[in-house]
Formats: sequence, structure tokens, C-alpha cells
Amino acid sequence: MTDLPKTYDPSSIEPAIYKLWLDANAFRANPADPGQPYCIVIPPPNVTGALHLGHAINDTLQDILTRVARMRGMNTLWVPGIDHAGIATQAVVEKQLKEKENKTRHDLGREALVARIWQWKEQYGDRIIEQLKRLGSSADWSRTRFTLDEGLARAVRQTFFKLFKDGLIYKGKRLVNWDIHLQTSISDDEIYHETVKTSLWHIKYPIVDDAPSARGTGILPVSSSAHGQDARATHMVIATTRPETMLGDTAVAVHPDDPRWNWAIGKSVLLPLLNKKIPIVADPILVNMEFGSGCVKVTPAHDPNDYAVWQRQNGNIDIINILTPDGRINENGGPYAGLKRDAARKKVVEDLTAQGLLEKEEPYETQIGHSDRSKTAVEPYLSEQWFVHMAPLAEPALKVVRENKIKFFPERHAQQYLSWLGEKRDWPISRQLWWGHRIPIWTKEIDASTAAPIDSLQSQTIRDTQIIMRTVIAEDRGANYVCIPPGHPDIEKEFEAQGFIQDPDVLDTWFSSALWPHSTLGWPDETPDLKKWYPTSVLVTGRDIITLWVARMVMAGLYNMGDIPFHHVAINPIILDGKGERMSKSKGNGVDPVDIIDSYGGDALRFTLTQMATETQDVRLPVKKLADGRNTSDKFDAGRNFANKLWNASRFALANLAEIAPQPIDEKSWSITDRWILSRLMRTIQDADAALSAYRFDLYAKACYDFFWRDLCDWYIEAIKPELKSGPRQAQVAHILAATLDHSLRLLHPIIPFITEAIWAKLCEVRPERGIPGRIMACASPLLIHAAWPHFNDDLTSEGAEHVFTQLQNLIIAIRNIRNEYKVDQKTPISLSISAPGDSARQILANQPLIENLATCKIVEVKADLVPIPNSARGSASNCDIYAHNLANAETQDQRLSKRREELNKQISALRGRLSNESYTAKAPAHLVKQTQDQLAEAEAELARLS
Repeated sequence: MTDLPKTYDPSSIEPAIYKLWLDANAFRANPADPGQPYCIVIPPPNVTGALHLGHAINDTLQDILTRVARMRGMNTLWVPGIDHAGIATQAVVEKQLKEKENKTRHDLGREALVARIWQWKEQYGDRIIEQLKRLGSSADWSRTRFTLDEGLARAVRQTFFKLFKDGLIYKGKRLVNWDIHLQTSISDDEIYHETVKTSLWHIKYPIVDDAPSARGTGILPVSSSAHGQDARATHMVIATTRPETMLGDTAVAVHPDDPRWNWAIGKSVLLPLLNKKIPIVADPILVNMEFGSGCVKVTPAHDPNDYAVWQRQNGNIDIINILTPDGRINENGGPYAGLKRDAARKKVVEDLTAQGLLEKEEPYETQIGHSDRSKTAVEPYLSEQWFVHMAPLAEPALKVVRENKIKFFPERHAQQYLSWLGEKRDWPISRQLWWGHRIPIWTKEIDASTAAPIDSLQSQTIRDTQIIMRTVIAEDRGANYVCIPPGHPDIEKEFEAQGFIQDPDVLDTWFSSALWPHSTLGWPDETPDLKKWYPTSVLVTGRDIITLWVARMVMAGLYNMGDIPFHHVAINPIILDGKGERMSKSKGNGVDPVDIIDSYGGDALRFTLTQMATETQDVRLPVKKLADGRNTSDKFDAGRNFANKLWNASRFALANLAEIAPQPIDEKSWSITDRWILSRLMRTIQDADAALSAYRFDLYAKACYDFFWRDLCDWYIEAIKPELKSGPRQAQVAHILAATLDHSLRLLHPIIPFITEAIWAKLCEVRPERGIPGRIMACASPLLIHAAWPHFNDDLTSEGAEHVFTQLQNLIIAIRNIRNEYKVDQKTPISLSISAPGDSARQILANQPLIENLATCKIVEVKADLVPIPNSARGSASNCDIYAHNLANAETQDQRLSKRREELNKQISALRGRLSNESYTAKAPAHLVKQTQDQLAEAEAELARLS
């Protein structure tokens, strides 16, 4: 055997191990293979991005589940892929075009710009895939998908056609989030909010008595006793942070119960600067009587709350858009037409001041939404868009979660899904971009009085094809709409020859992402992949896209497939910096996971992130900057330290196993230590299985860590070192060591795959057969990635062995504490007398060599009710009193005992509190509750003896 190198160097091992897996096609999935199907689809990262810690934790957890399922013998598929990220990608390329060539997209034209973006994608689009490979991801790369791939594009087109056919897609004017810089509507998740220092302007709106010029008053009933109060008021003072939007005011709202102003409901105000009358309406939802003057301007086309007022008023007030797509005041702004937003604000304030209509201006801070792509302030904007009617799609999606057909982990995240989807707000799906899935609608404007019926436009070819044609008439104008299913370019050309024009907009990126679980498996075709792996097993994602993506995938899966897209949704925490802020390049607090891999190794990164994957919403990662400008964190020391421990312990085990010839197992020769370590191994398998089934990755990592570092390394290997050198039990302890190392590697492999695969190869050379017949699996796969997951065997659990060995551990720790307290050299044995009751005394004598070896001591005598030894240091553990000869006098011993009594009182209080907690006693595993009860009994007994 070639020994493991003395020092673990991940940079030399990890690339070789990954190549080994690729050469063996270890990640490939075949629908024809046996085994229960298990499938995960990756949340596709944006093609514009680079891997960050959010991706790293998310993909590590997916890889853990994938590797565990593969080891359990399931037919396992992890589908990788990338999202085209319409707005983000186009913004990047347009920025480059402007910087390098001083051109806009309009200078190039649609086809040329899209060609440029494809070139950019081919150059940079694979970098995330390569970074995922550095992380150790075991996805089936032969199935890598891109949301603009031909197959996925067909799925998008088919879904749109189906929705249009079913009357669930329509065109209408609605209030949307508008990116002035990119001139497109954007989704809620593409907005971030920043606190902005601005002003609050208080503007006078003169009250006029005659009837308003709007279509109605929107009067709500008010009590007659309120009328007439403050009737002498000549104007209302209205505060706003956006004075330029007053050009689009169509009403002023007051609360119907506000005696200051309800007398004015039904009257009008004169809109300053434009001098047109707008009504005073009642709205108890918009207006808070306790805030400000009690009067609120209503600008429905440029504020979502005001838009809601317009809807509640049932058309009794107007809705007026005052902006052009590039953020200038349009013709509805009168003398301010043509001015940009900021210039219009300045001019409006100047004119209000000049006319004596500005009462005051005061400093103010407010939250302003900004586009995540252009970093400019977002405008609520009235725009004509394509929408999906959500109510018919939302109700089935709500039902499957309410009935637990889809379960969220942690369960609390289901509420966010249910609350958002329960609103059933129609979804604006069109984006004013050129990069993406173009909307498959062809339109021809018509004159309603002279237009020929749309049926007369159909040729025989068109009649033979299932297409959807609709005519929409508004007053004397209208339009013919044609929706064509995928795969009919000839019909598209025929309609275009008749003057029909394809809609210039593209679909929201989330539209194609909503189809991801079934489009990536081949839908709309009935592929073997789709039959085998749909529905998928689990989705691992962040809480920030539960509404935008998870809910839409459920709706799309039920609509297209008639079935849920996945059974479970596991929500991973968001990683923040040490101050609790989101990581970002602009803030300078981002940590590049590739930098961590270069410094610590992929396994160290994965292990640390898995430990951090708790049920909390966010976890903090302190960040420090290196001399070369890169960011890192000391948190990853934990992962590196564990990898080094695994490597060094394995080197020791392999070196000894290589020198010891295997012999048949003789269970009769097993010691209490052997039975304890095998029982602890079974408990660890049990704990790992339970943690994984609940998606508690942190508990899974803890169970593996505690077993390997504490149980196996700190106790079992230390205990058997003398026997590994020589003696009648040499072969037996070697075999148990080989079996426990084997299962440790299997348990740890999904978290830290590189190092475990490397050690596994050496273990297979030294001990090809290392099972325990009838107890622990003997089959050893050449590759750990294909090895079987450990099975829990209750026959190997032993509460008796665990109880006795725990008592011995406590005794050994107490002796070590005495040595440390009195600063005895670690190599110098100390002499002990131990006072112990009958059963304890028998166990101590039966395991005397073990205690003396691990505590570096010499036990002189063991008996019940031993008389205290003069000038001895005293300790207590496991219902025993320990006397270390010639280490202390009476005064120092009294001080020590007093301190110990204080410690015991605190311990007893804590244990009693834990056991009085019904949540703990009902939910914790029975053996843990019993362990707590034993600890309490022992602490109480020790306190009684010391008292």
C-alpha cells in the first residue's frame, strides 16, 4: 500500500478525485436502471452571476441529499442548469455596448443585440458550472439545461398557448414596477429598498364649492352631525415626498369619520399648477386620521396604494399617467412635459413657492424601491402588459399545501406561500426586453366598422392547425390577436404577410422557471426521464423566492402535468456577514466560495456550510479581508480542522491495519469498549437518518462529527492502541476499527466527498473485506460514491454497554481534571484510591487497564466506603470518590470541594429545568431523556456525598 501523505493537501487531491468520478460516469442517471426514483432540480443560477455563498450552501445541501439517495440504492438524478436571466443579462451586454462602442440596443437592432447576448453567454455562461464542479457537485452534467434551450423554449410556448386557449392570459393596463433606465417592467424580487434622505413638501390645495369635473364623487355615507365642522377652511395641506407626481393627482382622500374634513366629501380642490378640479373622496383604508393633516393626494397611475383607491372608487375618479417610458413628464403634465423626473420636481417646487402654495419643506427619510439591475429608483407605472389570471391556478396550488401533499421544512415557511398565493393577484408576465422568450402573440390593429371577420383570414393551412384567434374591440378601434402553438413557422409567416406583427415583449424570466421541474425532464414530450422522475423528490431553495418561484412551479406543475412538481420544499438559511448584513460586492463584504476552496479546500467549505444549515432564517459569517484584497472567514477553520483530524486518524488506522492479518470475528472476545463503539455507531446512523429525513443538515453534520472525533478518535482508538500493538485481541480490535472507519467514511461522504473518497481507496487496499457477518455490511464498492449507505442494526445497540462506558468515561475525565488542576506532567502516572459501590467497583476492576491507560494512573485500591486518604486530591464521578495520593492538603481540598458543590448545584438546576420541559421530554429521543435523567441522579448523588 502507498501510505496516505503525512499532510492533507486538498488542492492536490480534490481535482483528481473529481476527475475519477467523471471518468466513471458516477453522476449519470438512467431511467431504465432499477431503484426507486429520486430527483432534485437545481434552482438555476443566473447566467450573469458567479457562485456566491448563497449558491454554495444551497448546492452543498442538494449534493448531500443526492449522494445519500444514490448510496441508498435509489435511481438518482440531480438536474443542473442555468437561467437566462432576461433583464440582468441584457443589462450587462447593453452596458458593455455603451462603454466599448458608445451604442445603444436601438443602434444594433433586435436581432443583432440578441446575437451579441448569445455570444456573451457562450463566453461566460459556463463559469458557474465549473464553480459547482469545484464544490464537488455530483449533478448529471449531461442533462445540463438552459432556460432558452430549444426544448425548454417549446415547453414555454406550449404553456403560453394552453393558458391563452383556456382564457387565462389577457392584455390590460395595470400598475407595474417600472425600471426607467432599462425601460421595462420588473418583478418584485428585482427590487431592493434603500433609506433615502429627501424632503417632505407640504402643499396647499384650494377647496372649491362647485361640483367636481371628474366622473363622480365617490361619496361614502357620513354622519350628519359631522357636516359643517371647520366649514370655513379654504384649503387642504397635503404632504408628499414626490411633488412632481401631483401632476397626476385625480383626487384627494379623507377619512369619512374625520370631523375635520368629512364635511368636504363631495366637494373639489383645485389642483395646483394645472388648475383643474379634482374630487374630494372618502377612503377609510388609505387615510390614517392620526397621521399628518388627514388629507392624502391620490395619484392612481404612480402609487400602488392610490391605485387601490382608484379600484375601490369603481371608476368614479380618473387615472392619469404622467410619465414616458424613459422617465420624462409626458403631455399630461402640461407645461412640465419633456422634463426628467428630478428636473420636474425642482421646477414644480419652484412654481409652488412662487404661487404661495408651498406651506413648508422639511428634511425627511423614506424607503425607496430601486431596481437591482440598473440601481435606479423604480417608478410605479401604469402600463399595458400581458397578465396571467391567477385565481384558477392558485386554488389547486393552495390545496396541495394545505393537505400536506407538499410539505415545507421548516414548516413555518408554508405560511408565506399560503399568504401570498391566497391573494390571487394576477401576474404581469410581459417584459419590455429583447433577450428572452418572445411572447407568441401576433396582433393586427383593425377598424371595428370595416374589419373583416377574423375567420376570413384563415387559409386551409391555418384551418388545419390548432391556433387561437381573438378579436378585441374598444369603441371604434380594435385588434385581432393570434396565438400560434410551437412548431409552425410557416403559419407565422403567413399571418405576418397579412400584416400581423409579433408582440415585441418577452416573457418574465419566472415564466420559464416555473416550468423547470417538468421542462428539464422533456415535457411536453412523454420522455422516459419525465415518466421516471416526475414528480421530483425535493426542492432546496431560499425563502426569498418561495412566492416568486416555488408557488409558480406548483401552479405550473398542476396545470401542465396534473401533479405536484415535488413532495418536499427544504428552505436553507441566508448567509449574512458578521454584522447581520447581506453579502454583496458593492458593500465589500462578499465572500467568494472559490477563494475559500483555494485556501481551505472544498470539503472544509462544505462541512462548515452544512454545520450552518440550521432551522434559523439567517446565519452570520464574520468576514475578514486578506492582504491581497480577498475576503475570508475564520469560520472555515472548523471545516479544515475536521478534515485534518479525519486524515490523520485514518493514516494511523490504515498504518496499523496494514500490519494486522484479518481473522474470523469472535464476538465473545469483544470488550465493553468494542460493544460501546458499535452501539454508538448504530446510534449515529439512527441520528443521521432522522436528521436527513427532517432536512436538519446541521444535526446530521453534528452526529457524524461527534461520532468520529469524540467517540472513535478520542476514546476508541486511544483505548485500543495497546491492543493494536500486540495481544490476543489484536485482530478483533483491528476488525472493529476497520468496520467503524468504513462506516464513518460512508456517513461523512455526502458532506465531505473528496477526502472520504481518497481515504476509502486506501482502506479498500488494506482491508477489502471489513464487515461483521450478520451485523455490518461487508460489501465494499471500489468507489465510495457508489457504496451503500449504512444500515441501522438494533442488534448492535447496547444500552448496558453505553451506560457502563459512559460511567468509565466520566471517571477518566475526573481523573484527568485532577491531573490538570494540579499540573501533573501528562506522562507521569498518579496513584489513586477509589471509593465505589459494589457494581461500580466491579466495573472499575474489570476495566482497570483501560482506565489506567486513558487516565495515566495507577489504581492502588478500589472498595466501598473507603476512608479518605490524607494529603490527597479528591474528585467525584459515576457515584465514586477518587483520591489522588500526595497532591493536596486539607485547605486546598476544602476550597476545591466548595467550588465543586457550587458547580453541581448549577448543573442540577439546569438538568431539572430540562426534564421539566414537556417539549423536551416528549420530542427528544428516549435514550437522550434517559441520559439526562442519569446525569441528574449522578449529580445529586455526588452533591449528597460532598455535603
